[in-house]
This record gives sequence, structure tokens and C-alpha cells, in this order.
Amino acid sequence: MPSRQAIVTYGFTTAAAATITVAALLQPWRGSALRPAEVPVAAAHHAVDVVFAVDTTGSMGGLIDGARRTVWSIATHIRQTEPNADLRIGLVAYRDIGDDYVTRDFALTGDLDAVFAELAGYQADGGGDTPEDVAAALYDTVHRMQWRDGAKKLVFLVGDAPPADRGDVPPFEAVAREAGDRGIILNAIRCGVDGDTAQAWQQIAALGHGQFSTIEQDGGVQQVATPYDAKMAELSARVDSTAVIVGDDGERATYERNVAANAAAPAPAKADRAAYYSSGGGLARAKNDLVGGVASGKMSKKAVDKVARTALPPELRDLPPAALQAEIDRRAELRKDAEREMSRLTQQREEYLRKNAKAGEGAFDAKVNATIDAQLQ
Repeated sequence: MPSRQAIVTYGFTTAAAATITVAALLQPWRGSALRPAEVPVAAAHHAVDVVFAVDTTGSMGGLIDGARRTVWSIATHIRQTEPNADLRIGLVAYRDIGDDYVTRDFALTGDLDAVFAELAGYQADGGGDTPEDVAAALYDTVHRMQWRDGAKKLVFLVGDAPPADRGDVPPFEAVAREAGDRGIILNAIRCGVDGDTAQAWQQIAALGHGQFSTIEQDGGVQQVATPYDAKMAELSARVDSTAVIVGDDGERATYERNVAANAAAPAPAKADRAAYYSSGGGLARAKNDLVGGVASGKMSKKAVDKVARTALPPELRDLPPAALQAEIDRRAELRKDAEREMSRLTQQREEYLRKNAKAGEGAFDAKVNATIDAQLQ
């Protein structure tokens, strides 16, 4: 039986370094059409939860590549539309029964590096017959994501094939109606020109109080290169290199893996990532980064002294307290210098993009951004 996979992130606070994020695998869904128990999650002011439910069958390679290249610019657009947004993004990849998986879920998280790394692992494969298990994707989106109470809840269903009735979850109409009743806005983006898909997507968007739109089969993404991309990518990598992740070796390995996935992106995407973190005076790249806490002024020297040595990277554990503080301060200053320069370049890059943006009204990112403009106001 193809698996229904889920990855969910949890946060907890330590006395040393605010929040440490860990990931745990959930068991594949085995239940009936009954709604599973849900754990309410408290929402911060201006909380925004966004889930992309994406068809990952063989015909969707172009769209998946475009989503990878534009997820950072979409996140930046959300913050520009809602400057105080406490943003989390989740993912549901879906195929059909008989493929490697039916759904593959990645929980809502504020760690957008982790979101990008997950997207980087998506491959277009499988399919076969035209319909896909859209109902399973919607069911996971509505029921398995831990939506925050009071958050603005947006979903972007993206695919090129109509729903199949596989009987593993309630019909897609019922799930879409439930989403609308719960304030989860379902937006449906059709790739290509299939008429049956358009009819189903329009129905899903209507039931989920969202918008229906159509884009080119390959997503139509037109990413603009700028003269500032390479330098911003370099400065961003410099910030990444200053991090001191407080936790165990697994958490440090996860951070390094996420950073490596972003480092492999095209230069414009790396610049988009730098611009996102530069917005709002510099966002945290990892909540358990000791240097980030010091550089932002959220952590004092006393807090650094209280960090358990076993939670530090091996090369820092045996340093005397004064030497450890000096090293953290040195990295914090390097970070501040890089972030100041990045902020200046971000403004210049935004001006360049305003003047040189290509017409792409039918592209994936353009449709998402236009919908965000309408639904976040």
C-alpha cells in the first residue's frame, strides 16, 4: 500500500537559546472518514499559515522547479503585504494509489530553509492514468496540518489532473466544503488546459471560498537575474557560516542540510532568500542559533554563560567562558556587518526588479502573489 507520509515540527523553549525545533515522523494515516483528534495551536498576532498542495506526478516537473525557485520571493511578498506576518508554510505532495506515495506531508513551520529543502527533494514521477488522488491531498491539508487558531489560513492546490474517487478519504467536495466552513481558504491553480480539471478546481475553490486560476503547464515562472544576486548570495552564506546551533548533533546536521539545499539553488533564488531574511530588520534563520540571539540583542552574556556545553558544537565546548563569549561576539559582529550590507543591496535589488520585471501575469508566482494581495487585506 502506498504510504501517506507526514513530517511535523515541534518547538520547545530552553533556558539557553529560545526555541529548538525537532522533527518527528508520524504514522501513515490508517483511519476512516472520521475526523481525527486535533490539537489547537495558539496563534500569534497576524499569524499567516499557508499550505501548498502540489501534484508531483510526471507531468509536473516544470511547475515543481518553478515553485522551488520562487518560494522565497512568495514568502517575501507575503511579508510585504502583511509586514507583521508571523508566517508558516506547509507542503502536501500528492500522487495516486499505485505510485511511490499517495501523499507526502510537511508540517506548517516558520523554518523556511526546511521548507525549501523539502521542495528541493520533490521529483516529478508516477501518474499513469489521468486522475490523481486530489481528495487525499485536500484531506491531509485540512486535517493533518496544525492550523493555528486565529491565523489567516490559505491553501494553494496546484495540479493538472482531475480528482479520482479512490474511497480512501471522503469525496473531495466534502473536504473542500469542510475547509470553507473552518475558514481555510482553498485556492485552486490549474496547470495546462484540461477541461475536467478546470471544472473540479472551480468547484473546489467555490466550496473553499477561494480563487480559481489557470497557469501554463510548466508554471510559466520567469525569474529575473539582477546585478546584486551574486553579492547577496555571498553575504547570505557568510551569515549562515556564523551560526552556532544549540542542541544535539542531529539538529546541527539538519541545519547544515537545509543550508546546503539552499546553497545549491540558482543565484536569483539565493538572493530572494537573502532578501526575505533581510526584511523586517533581519529575521532569525534558526531559532536555536546562539549567534542570532546575541546579534539581535535578544540574548545577554549571562544567557550565553548558561548554555550547556554539551549542547554546543564540539569545537566550542572546551573554550573557557571568556574565550567562548569572545568567539560568539566576533561572529555576531561579522553577522551584523553582513546583514547591514545585505539590507542596502536588498533595497537596490528591489528597485531593479521593479524596473526590469518581466510580464508574467500567467505564472505560478504571479497568481499566488495576486491571490495573497486580495486575501490578506
